[in-house]
Amino acid sequence: MLARTIIYPIHMDQDPAELNPVIEMCRAGDAHLTVLVIGLSPPPPIAVDTVILSDTWANQAESRKSELRERAAQIEHRLMQSAISAEVKRALMVDSSVEMTVAEHAFFADLVMLPRTLPGTHGLNEHVAAGAMFGGGKPVVVGQPDQFGALDWKTVLVAWDNERAAARAVSEAIPLLKRAEQVRIACVDPDAIRTASGEAPGWDMATYLARHGIEVVVDTLSSGSRPTSQTIGNFAAEIGADAIVMGAYGHSRLRQRFLGGTTSAIMKACDLPVLMAH
Repeated sequence: MLARTIIYPIHMDQDPAELNPVIEMCRAGDAHLTVLVIGLSPPPPIAVDTVILSDTWANQAESRKSELRERAAQIEHRLMQSAISAEVKRALMVDSSVEMTVAEHAFFADLVMLPRTLPGTHGLNEHVAAGAMFGGGKPVVVGQPDQFGALDWKTVLVAWDNERAAARAVSEAIPLLKRAEQVRIACVDPDAIRTASGEAPGWDMATYLARHGIEVVVDTLSSGSRPTSQTIGNFAAEIGADAIVMGAYGHSRLRQRFLGGTTSAIMKACDLPVLMAH
């Protein structure tokens, strides 16, 4: 993946040292790094005695703003010492504004690196992912910070379901797949009809990738009534995969929120870096 601008969202309470691997990746790839430092403001008061509560809220918000400025300054200093092309953006907001804010920054980036260290409080990590993919239209790589030193994956598992999101993820991943030694396409409980998983589940994508010079192996997996996320995770471990490529939020986000879904489960439980797109 030829990413010239990379966004790394980080909560103001996270350790700036976790930026070191992505800094090295940007140095090696001559990419620009934008660090988006996020602070969550306390929600505005809704009460009868709004005067007293408003003063308290204002003081809390001002305190958070000051802490955010201090943390952003620390990160800026670290980036200056790294001598790469980089900038720091900061945003103090309520949780309902996270998606829109991330989307506005993602417009001007090629890739968003989403660390699993980003707190899940108030759904922050999923708000960031959704903002990047839905609002900003950009791919996201989810992983531990130390997995961001280089996107040099030898064995890649593509989770294929014949949906638009998965097709977008594969398209974004082609430069990475070209460098891989082994690419496996996994179809979980496919329904081999044109309107479902395609008439030849996985093989149509294999043909497409072959035209890019990428040799693949197609695997048909049975979930055995297990969650799809568990089936994919188990198979990734079995083949020694270094990363997973998959579409995100194939079902409606409302359904994902209330019933759970593969995207959320993979983001929370998978140990591997995952390239997602919608």
